[in-house]
Amino acid sequence: MRVASLFVIALAVGCGGEPPLPDAYPASGRVLLDGKPIEGVSVTLLPQAGVPGRGGYGVTDANGAFSITSVEGQDGVQPGKYKVVFQKLAQPDGSPIPPGATAADVGAENILPPAYNSPEMCTTFADIQAGTNPEMEFDLDSKRKR
Repeated sequence: MRVASLFVIALAVGCGGEPPLPDAYPASGRVLLDGKPIEGVSVTLLPQAGVPGRGGYGVTDANGAFSITSVEGQDGVQPGKYKVVFQKLAQPDGSPIPPGATAADVGAENILPPAYNSPEMCTTFADIQAGTNPEMEFDLDSKRKR
């Protein structure tokens, strides 16, 4: 499952050098885990049918806040419906990845329930509108099974 999740994020991120997106709109919010802000969560927006572009991603800060950057490198994404997947990598014992080390160096694993990082199991969506969007808030449950 860990490899599949990393593949999804790598696929979503893609390569640089893309032309600018027309009509990209800001998207931001907060991620909580069991009601508390969580740092270091990758938030990936995967576009659904009919949404142009390749989606976007962001990483939460110490307050759980994130801002989405399009895969093409712009602030925000194009309007439409997106699946939202979450991933928090840590060492196998649950401790943070040390500074200077990569996830691969320490055999990092996703510490969030698989339902949050599997596009097939995903039940979390975001609807990005043209113009100003309200802050999104996602309260993840550490005990979620499906």
